Amino acid sequence: MKKVEPRFGSIYKAIEERCSKISFPRDTATQITLNGILDNQPLYVKVDEGQVEVAPYEYINAPFYIDADAEILARILNKEYDFYEALAQGSIVLNGDPASAILFIHSVFG
Repeated sequence: MKKVEPRFGSIYKAIEERCSKISFPRDTATQITLNGILDNQPLYVKVDEGQVEVAPYEYINAPFYIDADAEILARILNKEYDFYEALAQGSIVLNGDPASAILFIHSVFG
């Protein structure tokens, strides 16, 4: 896989690629907001009946939201940093339903 850069297009493409290879255990949706150098750019991931959609828009009323520093998320996608460590250090913030978030995070970033 090509190295993920801390740019919106690179992160978007990496998440889209990862999600296309995953069989999610249940339907869900989230908005991932990229902070830091990208100034709060959102993208959403929606799983509906096994079909995954990733789009560069806000997702209103998602079960959970992920706010992530773009540089840290790129490092996580490159397997250079651990998602849960970034969460513990505050580089990533989760809001909403923790059960849905944990399943999603484990599937995508685990």
